[in-house]
This record gives sequence, structure tokens and C-alpha cells, in this order.
Amino acid sequence: MKKILLFVLVLCIVSSAALFSAQTDQVALLITKGDSLAAAWNHEMAAITYMNALKLDPNNYEAAWKAGDETTEFANKLSDNQKTRKESLFEKAVELCKKATEIKPDGWEGHFKLSVAYGRLALFRGGKKKIELSKLIKIEADKAVELNPNADLAYHVLGRWHQGLANLSWVLKSFAKILYGGVPPGTNEEAVKMFKKAIEINPNHIEHYLELARTYQYMGKKELMKAPLKKVLELPNVEEDDPEFKKEAKAMLKKLK
Repeated sequence: MKKILLFVLVLCIVSSAALFSAQTDQVALLITKGDSLAAAWNHEMAAITYMNALKLDPNNYEAAWKAGDETTEFANKLSDNQKTRKESLFEKAVELCKKATEIKPDGWEGHFKLSVAYGRLALFRGGKKKIELSKLIKIEADKAVELNPNADLAYHVLGRWHQGLANLSWVLKSFAKILYGGVPPGTNEEAVKMFKKAIEINPNHIEHYLELARTYQYMGKKELMKAPLKKVLELPNVEEDDPEFKKEAKAMLKKLK
């Protein structure tokens, strides 16, 4: 009888180990498939694939932040007449990225992607709520930079954060003053520093130069806009939105002539 019980116990352990191994392999395959879909800019299917991986392994950090990232990207590509769906997806992206930071608090990707998701969601919030979200954006982007000083895109987010606060409407500035206890801390000068740092780390990312030029535009420094805008046009397209960024840069340069 004891031998039979021992045999059953061993069989259960072996079966459980085999099942766990098969599940782990399936999660890895789904993440790899999601990576391929993301690389092809098929954001909806990439997000679904990563979420399927997360269902199999709810504590998988990579699946969580990648699902959040691709949900953000998919929502961002939806047309403006799908406002309700876009907002709902950005909320889902925040939820997924938050989960990633809970799974692995010292993972820079989760914090960075959460800052981006907060930024997108802020576009659907008004007044005080928008400013409150801006505070969360900076907290998460700062954390990403702290964990990975070479995260150029996190510096880009910080640049956009400073740029956005520095050029708020007077109504939103009043909310910002209340929230931050004084003059809003965002400045165009600091935005320039952040974009230049992002360029130093990754000199081939087109959007860094475009936003640097835009910041100079806010500052009224038209002559300084030319060099980064020309760089936008010189660099090869790499990211999905690069062709649109080049069109914008070309239009901005034309207005400077």
C-alpha cells in the first residue's frame, strides 16, 4: 500500500513538473510571437498575445509591461472618433503597466511604460485631473531613469513633461500652482536639457530632434530650430511614426524661411 501511495505521489509530482514546464514554454512562445507582431506594428494582436501570456503566467513581468505598451500603442492609433474606446484602452494600459511595476519594482521598463500610459490618459482628462496625472508621469519617468540612466526614451518623456508644463494655459497653470505649491516646475530650458540628454544617448531617434526643435519654437528661438529639424530629415526612418515626424519637420522648416 505504501509503495502504491509513493508511486502515485511521484507520478503527481512528475506530472505537475511537466505541466509547469509546458506552460512556461507556451508563455515564452507567446511573448516571442508578441515581439514579432510588435515589430511589424500590429499593435492590437501584439497586445492580445502578450495578455494571453499574462493569463498563463500572471506574475510574468515581461508579458505585463509589453501588454501595457502595445495596448497604449494600439489605442494611440485609433481615430479620434473612437474617443471612448481609446480612453478605455489607455486605462487598461495603465492597469497593465502598474501590474508590471508591482511584479518587479526595480524593472525600469515597467515604470517607463507606465509614464507613457499616464501621459496618453492625461489627454482625456481635464483641469486638475490632468495636472495630477502629470505628477505621476514625472514620478514614473524619474524612476525609470534612476533604474536605467541610459533610457533615452525616459529622458524624452521628461522633456515632454517640462515642455508641457512650461507652456500650459493660464487655467491649467493655476491648477498646477495649487498642486505643486508654487510656480509649476516645468521649464523649456529643462526640456531642452532632457531632449539633448536623450539625443546624447541615442542620436538616431528622430522624435528627440523634433521635440527639441518644438521646444525652441516655444522659446521663440527660431534660429536654433533649424539644426534639429534638418537632422530629422537626414536620419533614416526606423520607427512607425518617423515618416509623419519628417512631414511635420519639413513643414516647420518651410515656415522658418
